[in-house]
Amino acid sequence: MKYDTDQGEMSTKKRPAWLQALEQRRAALLAEFAHEEAFVVGTVSEVRGRCGKPGCQCTRGPGHPQMRLLYAEGGRRRCKLVRKADQARLRRAGARYRELKTALRDLAALQARQLRLLRQLVRKGGLRYR
Repeated sequence: MKYDTDQGEMSTKKRPAWLQALEQRRAALLAEFAHEEAFVVGTVSEVRGRCGKPGCQCTRGPGHPQMRLLYAEGGRRRCKLVRKADQARLRRAGARYRELKTALRDLAALQARQLRLLRQLVRKGGLRYR
């Protein structure tokens, strides 16, 4: 029997630099979820709407500025008007939700890349029997 051991064995104590870099990026992405900042699941947007009063300027112009929250509930799309007192808070919560969605997408891509690279490492690094 002959074993080919010069394939480049990976030490159990030292990880490749690319693996360490991926793990650091993964830790940074996971840290995004540790923040206790509030978020709202949905889309917060500013629109212009009409109030319905016949003599109001909004019937001739662009309409009154309004903030709306669009979200899904029970498989249906819903829309709520946001009170002026809550607009700043909901704007921040909507931005936080977008940040979390981006972090999730980046984390999924990172894990797929890490898995692909680790599979390549396993294919290349095993002992070869000749």
